[in-house]
Amino acid sequence: MQERWLCVKSSRLRIGCIGGVVTDQDYRHQGVATAMMQDAFAFAQNRQYSFLLLDGIPGYYQQHGFIDVIEDMPQHAVGRALIPDQPSEQCFVRVAELSDAAHLLALYMEHNRASMCTFAPTRTAERQVHYLKNWPEDHIPLLAFNKDGKPEGYLLLSSRRVQFEAFEVMANTWPAVLALLHYQNTLHAGELASQTEVSWPLPLTDTTSYLLADLLPLRSEINTIPDGGWMACMISFSAVVQSLLPLWQGRWQKQQCEWTGVFALVVDAESCTLELSPSRMRQVDRLSVEEQEVRFSQQVFTQLVFGFRPVSWAAIQEGQHVPDELVPILDVLFPHKQSWIAGSDYF
Repeated sequence: MQERWLCVKSSRLRIGCIGGVVTDQDYRHQGVATAMMQDAFAFAQNRQYSFLLLDGIPGYYQQHGFIDVIEDMPQHAVGRALIPDQPSEQCFVRVAELSDAAHLLALYMEHNRASMCTFAPTRTAERQVHYLKNWPEDHIPLLAFNKDGKPEGYLLLSSRRVQFEAFEVMANTWPAVLALLHYQNTLHAGELASQTEVSWPLPLTDTTSYLLADLLPLRSEINTIPDGGWMACMISFSAVVQSLLPLWQGRWQKQQCEWTGVFALVVDAESCTLELSPSRMRQVDRLSVEEQEVRFSQQVFTQLVFGFRPVSWAAIQEGQHVPDELVPILDVLFPHKQSWIAGSDYF
């Protein structure tokens, strides 16, 4: 388990990231995985983590309270025959070196910090150097530079399974996109002979996606596996509220809503009470006489925090209770916006 800081816009949540749970086949179905998960929960509670996050497998983690929160990165496929034979004369590509860590970090930050939930703002220069030093031998980090030597894109390749696969790519200009596509298309062409497409993982709203869609025919796909992708389980409701309250206050003040009142946000057996007026929001100790309650399960609340589902969806799920009057209020606090995890942030 790795301890990391997840950024939900301006807020920072300390979370535990579970990189793998494996049981020897001779000891399966004997409660080993369950015991390990119980130990993980105890450790996370002791550390006051907000959430545990993992890349799940179908049919297992939901029984421990985990729920889908982030889709896998969309894949955008371009036919190899459509990639120009000659690279752009305005850009050149080379393998990144340790001295390029700052360039890679700047491009990574530029393209990943807009996500609703992301690790980008907390990545340091030291961490980027660590990645370059410790990436497996089958990983190839590439940088695209314009004629003036300015970095305009990067491509992280993995040569596992005897073929080159992109696990992260970002570019700011069409010449950089073309140069990186051409480089990947010609790299060990003999080994790629059976592949008819080059596939890049990209957020749907990233500049690189727009450049590809504007200038080349492509096929874009999102693969979803219920209870089998990026999943999270809340560990500490109080830690979540403490971390998110300044963000909620900022969202409320920015929206300038003409609503005044008090309501309790109840998640399973825990709750917090929020007092709102057009100019401010604050947490208070108890409800007023005119009390209202919003009740969510831990799983549904977790999906709202991650922006994975809208409040209108949460309100109609079994066992949830959202007064109609409070739906617009909750829309301000929990905007629906997809998040993505960059390939280099996997654990």
